[in-house]
Amino acid sequence: METIYGIAENLWTGKTTTYTHHPFGPPYGLEKVCDGVYFFKGFANTIVLETDAGLVIVDPAGMVDVTMKYPAIRKVLQAPLHTAIFTHGHVDHVFGVDDYAAENARNGTAPPRVVAHRLLPERLRRYIRTAGWNSALNSRQFRGGVEKVAWPTRYWWPDLLYEGALDFTVGDQPIQVRHCRGETDDHSWVFFPSQKVLCTGDLFIYAVPNAGNPQKVQRFAGEWADGLKRMAALAPEYLLPGHGFPIVGRERVAEALLNTARLLEHLDSETVRLMNEGADLDRILNAVAVPPDLADLPYLQPVYDESEFIVRNIYRLYGAWYDGQPSHLKPAPQREQANVVAELAGGVSLVMEKALSCSRDGNHRLACQLADWAVLAAPEDDAVRSAAGRIYLDRALQEPSTMAMGIFLAEAARLGAQLPEGHLAAGRIIMAQCERGPFQKI
Repeated sequence: METIYGIAENLWTGKTTTYTHHPFGPPYGLEKVCDGVYFFKGFANTIVLETDAGLVIVDPAGMVDVTMKYPAIRKVLQAPLHTAIFTHGHVDHVFGVDDYAAENARNGTAPPRVVAHRLLPERLRRYIRTAGWNSALNSRQFRGGVEKVAWPTRYWWPDLLYEGALDFTVGDQPIQVRHCRGETDDHSWVFFPSQKVLCTGDLFIYAVPNAGNPQKVQRFAGEWADGLKRMAALAPEYLLPGHGFPIVGRERVAEALLNTARLLEHLDSETVRLMNEGADLDRILNAVAVPPDLADLPYLQPVYDESEFIVRNIYRLYGAWYDGQPSHLKPAPQREQANVVAELAGGVSLVMEKALSCSRDGNHRLACQLADWAVLAAPEDDAVRSAAGRIYLDRALQEPSTMAMGIFLAEAARLGAQLPEGHLAAGRIIMAQCERGPFQKI
């Protein structure tokens, strides 16, 4: 069986890819990084630091893997949890304290301390308020709409909040925590200076950064790039990401951090440059691309998020939601638009015929737009819905990223499409991506 570090080496050298070993996918397990530091590769990752006062754990668990991580860590390490650090408030990072706290209580040990940025509790309160919405969108993102995601409304709240930077010592080990607006506004990264270990949280995920998620709130690409450069300036020997595989060696770590920063800087600066020239969103989306020398790097593949989505997010940050098309400011209802399009085309059947033709020709963007109009114009027509479902399914199978696959699969399922047996039919998008291997149609 391949080790996590073995896969990490093969990823770096090009012997395998993140399309086979998705950053969020298996194998899962605990491995030693260096003296006193352990790394649990999971859906999201967990890092453990040994001190003479107890354990420090960065992102103890997520809502889906608590029962996996706690016993795995306890098989190797028995010291009590002294401090947990939440790198940010996403639900795959802020669980897992409960078991350690209960253990401390049984043993008469002080409760664990939980460190986070001051904005993290505000995020958790928002999650409670929007639980239904988050359940729906995460069902699309990770399950293709096939299986409902039960969104949590109970959390372990941090008790030590900081603003921009926090330095502290646990036992014999110094720890540095720094704030960086990036994937979230409450994001932290952690550095263990004695071991030169960098814990990036989701500021590095061994893929195109999650700076554009189409279903989530604002990201901050420019500040994110600045944070990555600050990390590189510390000359870490080990990069332990929030998702994906570790990177070992000062030169490799610096390369990964600085190239990821360069990608974000490029997308940010080019988007802003075109905005300053008066370009609308459509022109910007069709003009901004990833530099060729970055596009083939093993740790910058669009296996989860995509640069196109990042450009949209950057535009939203600086330009709000108006996309520059005047008719979009106060548009006619979509169904009314669809009825007119169908009338001009000579009927819904002709719209769908053209949609299917575009799909066969590989013009999936136009095929889906036409299919939308056909379904809106004839929402009760089973034949139209079936054809549209096939179009969306075919498009989903062409997509490299988890996010695009999830949304298109959810629409295919809503329209009644028969999903391929196996992982997709069971709503396991990431596993389907891993099974697909080097990017090609599923």
